Amino acid sequence: MKRVLYIIRYGPGLPADETTDLMLVSGVFEQPTTVMFIDDGVYQLLGPDERRTSINALPDYGINDLLVSVDSLTGRGLGMADIRTDVRGVSGKDVRDLIDRHDVVLTD
Repeated sequence: MKRVLYIIRYGPGLPADETTDLMLVSGVFEQPTTVMFIDDGVYQLLGPDERRTSINALPDYGINDLLVSVDSLTGRGLGMADIRTDVRGVSGKDVRDLIDRHDVVLTD
């Protein structure tokens, strides 16, 4: 089964909601799925409660590997303590390695 990586680069909005729907479909079909929030995508982890609720529901669909770029957070004056969602921080070379380890990479 192919491993899928969703890279979320944009802040909250309609494209983000549509991407979340695609992630849920991956989970329903038990596709090994990882989600990484980078660039302005980190704002989705800080957004309104209903946005975080959608993201927090991903583990219910078997999507447990949620990551955030520490470099993107610090570049926006944020840190891991600002995020109220269960995510793991990654930085630099780890981001590139993560992309290389997946068969399919989708961005919003």
